[in-house]
Amino acid sequence: MLADSIEIKVRKKDAMKHIFRKTPLISKIDQFNRKVENIHLEYVEYKILKYEIISRRKNKNNFRNDDINNNIIMMVNTYNGHSKSIECVPQTVKRYIARSSIKKSNIKEDYIIEKVKNEILNYFDSKIKNNSIDKHIIKNIRLIEVSSIYKPYWIGDYNGKEVFVDA
Repeated sequence: MLADSIEIKVRKKDAMKHIFRKTPLISKIDQFNRKVENIHLEYVEYKILKYEIISRRKNKNNFRNDDINNNIIMMVNTYNGHSKSIECVPQTVKRYIARSSIKKSNIKEDYIIEKVKNEILNYFDSKIKNNSIDKHIIKNIRLIEVSSIYKPYWIGDYNGKEVFVDA
């Protein structure tokens, strides 16, 4: 399948060295110097969500308030659900990816959209309570765009557990 993918920057040998360096010494001794086996390349799907937030500054005079538009871009890992806010979408290249090398997502897209929307609301509520931003009333959060990109990972088997290394 033709998909947008982040470029591979780490070779397989470098990934093996990284895993070996990160393994604690006690584990190496206790497990008789077992090595990482079955290292292969897999892609994890990331959803890029662009939201438009329309808010109004809290003021005594409600008739003269102007709406404030903010755009937030969120990047969500569909395998484990981790999300973060980013400034801009990462550089991608078009690449043919075999369906067998794509890690199956554990979270549905509808759930991701609602979860991120609630995270944004909680973030603004906590900032308002801490008085770190001016008092704003959020009028609307609107989803502008949803897109998918694929990030490559070197995945190896170390003593029966999957180990992920950025590629």
